[in-house]
Amino acid sequence: MKQLRAILRRLGLLFGWIALIIGLALVTLISWAAYLEYDMSRWDKKIDALCAANDGRDVATRIHEKVMAPETKEYFAGLNPLRSFGIPERLEKWPLGPEYPYVTETRVVEVLNQTDPSVVRYTERIVRVSDNKILAERFAYQRGGGGMPWFDPGTNHKCPLLNTLGRLDVNTFVNHPLHSQRNIK
Repeated sequence: MKQLRAILRRLGLLFGWIALIIGLALVTLISWAAYLEYDMSRWDKKIDALCAANDGRDVATRIHEKVMAPETKEYFAGLNPLRSFGIPERLEKWPLGPEYPYVTETRVVEVLNQTDPSVVRYTERIVRVSDNKILAERFAYQRGGGGMPWFDPGTNHKCPLLNTLGRLDVNTFVNHPLHSQRNIK
């Protein structure tokens, strides 16, 4: 009987230590998740403050010139009234041919945080290829990631928020299917 009690006492101590280790691991994991959530919200508040600075003029959409997009298959697909519009992205690796007189460019201007979550200030532009004139531009801030690795699907936060009628192509090209409904005059 004494041997059975000694065995049970040892098993109790073993299970106690296992429960303590699991409990500490859970507390650590929950604390880490709370910190990561705090860090994401801290960066989101910083991004919102940067967007609100100067009454939002730093991130406002600037339309320098309105133009007609060529009525070609490179820009328009489908038939009226269900035409869709697309403008190609100019990448440094792959130059576009002469059938693309207008392109978009997206460039990172400043990296505010390189680690997780990554935070950048970037610019979107519509450029006329013939003279490299910027027809429209917008600066924005974006946070990507920051959640728990393996558990969080990944989130992002962008400022200013972009709706369809506020896009650069809608406001720059007067023959865009949504140009008459735009919100930037």
